[in-house]
Amino acid sequence: MKGTFFFSMVCLISLFISSCDDQGDPVTPPAAPLNAPTIVSLLPDSGAVGDTITIKGTKFGSTKGSSSIAFGTIASISVGSWSDTLIKTIVPVNAITSNVTVTVNGNKSNGKSFKVLGTVAATVSFNLDILPIFTNNTYGCTGCHGGTNNLHLESYSQAMAGNSTRGPVIVPGDTTSLLIRKLKGGSQLGGNEGVRMPQGAPNPIANTDLQKIITWIKEGALNN
Repeated sequence: MKGTFFFSMVCLISLFISSCDDQGDPVTPPAAPLNAPTIVSLLPDSGAVGDTITIKGTKFGSTKGSSSIAFGTIASISVGSWSDTLIKTIVPVNAITSNVTVTVNGNKSNGKSFKVLGTVAATVSFNLDILPIFTNNTYGCTGCHGGTNNLHLESYSQAMAGNSTRGPVIVPGDTTSLLIRKLKGGSQLGGNEGVRMPQGAPNPIANTDLQKIITWIKEGALNN
């Protein structure tokens, strides 16, 4: 009887040890693609909609190309700088506290947390506020820019395409965009940037309309 009990205990202990040792093959997390970009830091790591932040890291590429930046699921626009190790971008409208990522050639970076200080919706609409400024008879924008230097202002896609000599005249988030400098005139313009717009109009653009354009560009120059 004692032998049977001892044998049973040995079997139970052996089974317990065997089950503890049998952990299966270790699970190795998939390695990031060799060419995937890496975000090292966000400076600052919190801010409000419209603020400029600097993304530092590696393998961003020397130029933006088809690369993209996102705050969670909300796309952002690079402004001013893009290099292999540094990007400047703005906190986009509708962004919420989430991870910032950079995607280069289909390879997505690690995420770095960014705290959005207040969520702000766009206050200026391209279709309701900006396009009427371009198309009304007061300033004659579409009359002058119905093709001058291949710049058209009759639609969002045309306005964002810019012209054949200077490229984009509107850079989302950048309140020093050429369009704004041309509307402000004076010392805002460089030596080779011509005269104040709207050219030939008896008066400069009304300040209320200028502020709408500035706000629209600051909020990301959305097609809204």
